[in-house]
Amino acid sequence: MTRVNWGVLGCSGFARSVALPALSAARGARIHAIASRDLERARETADLFRARRAYGAYEDLLADAAVDAVYIPLPNSLHAHWAVRAIDAGKHVLCEKPLAATRGEAARVADAAARRGVQAMEAFMWRFHPQHDFAVQRIREGAIGVVRLVRAAFTFVIAREPNIRLNSALGGGSLLDVGCYPVSAARLYFGAEPVRAYARSRIDAEYGVDMATAGVLEFEQGEALIDCGFDLPYRADLEICGERGVIQVPAAWLPPEQAHIVVNGETQAFGVCNQYVQEFEHFSRCVRNEEPPRFGIEDAVQQARVIEAVRRSAEMLAPVNV
Repeated sequence: MTRVNWGVLGCSGFARSVALPALSAARGARIHAIASRDLERARETADLFRARRAYGAYEDLLADAAVDAVYIPLPNSLHAHWAVRAIDAGKHVLCEKPLAATRGEAARVADAAARRGVQAMEAFMWRFHPQHDFAVQRIREGAIGVVRLVRAAFTFVIAREPNIRLNSALGGGSLLDVGCYPVSAARLYFGAEPVRAYARSRIDAEYGVDMATAGVLEFEQGEALIDCGFDLPYRADLEICGERGVIQVPAAWLPPEQAHIVVNGETQAFGVCNQYVQEFEHFSRCVRNEEPPRFGIEDAVQQARVIEAVRRSAEMLAPVNV
């Protein structure tokens, strides 16, 4: 099997503890190069994950002709910029969520990908866990009837201290950081795009970011209740209600090794699965076989469009058409 050479922009704690171990374990993938603005940190990380090259500038990695695909785990505000830069360099791109802070930024990434003929995908790893494949299949089989309501949450408590999630200049705030999960789940399980958003946010006076956001997404066939936050107990559950039944996913985003869901009262268990590994393997296959990913760049544009509508609704204190 020909392996895809990956380049990684950034050596964040998340990248080193979660993403890079998964990329190292992914079949059909090889960590070829790692870049950081701190060359020593890049070298240390490259040694740790047996990457062939380390760079002290992102531009130098993008100039490496041996790099096939680029993974971007940078702060939120830098995602779209470096995605476009990587695409312009002829690289396929897997970018951590959110791909972009606005619909316009996402569209620029999509335009660049179309122009260069490369693949680009927003990295929502949860979509690659088999619990969601199973739930979607059961819905298609009619197990719960027509979906009428989706309820999704992602909240946890963070300390009030210097934190990238509380930095407005770096795309902080709960909506962009964790609210994107419930939004993407609503879109997936309705199998459609919402027509209207109605939301409220609590803006932190000190940091100037939304500490929590809650709202309703209206779809043609029903509604999604979404909420996210940094000052509520850990919640990561998802419920899909149809006309004849209910699917409950108690650990929708970060499932334990022994994950399970409940369909109409019956529990379905799943074996050990690293959803990050699954995501890297999927995108590597797409690059190697020159085929589009399951969730292409247009999905990311639509996701940014909905997030923008939620944010505008919260700012305007009024419903906003998506």
